[in-house]
Amino acid sequence: MNYILIAHEPSIMRCGLSQIISMLPAPVTVLMVETPAEMASAMQQQPFDLLILSRHLPGGDTLSMMKMVREKHRDTKILLFSSREEKTRIVDVLFETADGYLSNKSSEEDISLTISVLVPGHKRLSPLRPAFSNPLEQLSSREIEVMNLLAQGLPLLKIAAHMELQVTTVSTYKTRIFKKLEINSIVELLDKVRTYGIRKLA
Repeated sequence: MNYILIAHEPSIMRCGLSQIISMLPAPVTVLMVETPAEMASAMQQQPFDLLILSRHLPGGDTLSMMKMVREKHRDTKILLFSSREEKTRIVDVLFETADGYLSNKSSEEDISLTISVLVPGHKRLSPLRPAFSNPLEQLSSREIEVMNLLAQGLPLLKIAAHMELQVTTVSTYKTRIFKKLEINSIVELLDKVRTYGIRKLA
């Protein structure tokens, strides 16, 4: 059983996210809160595998909340949602602190995919997926471009600017790369790149 905490406004977003989560293959318990105080209280009472956090949760500072989670609940993954695209240094820090980042306008497919990567036991790997002697061969040209930039140490905000894409789009590419390569961190990505080499665009 996995436990997910949704700290998001408005309530329609919380309900929508809960509905998407309910369709995941493995059992999940979802708790929904509205304020930073409720979030902190819930996390003190029990551990959560994933925190879905709104970038603009009323009454709280997003970065402070994320730092608290990182310090006190190190095993909890953070999926950050934002209602708009922002290009500031603080947002860059938020992107790099979170384990995943999505826009409130993200599709159900992208939300489900991201959660399936972040929550243990929810990786939806198709049994019909072809085998690759080099796992990097299964990446699309766009995914290869994002992978190469991630391997160079560029943050999501700079990758988005370089590729002239929205940050949420780059985050989705990153999620898909991690899923296809069956990895969970940049360290593991670098290990794949060292093993199989930087891929050239087709």
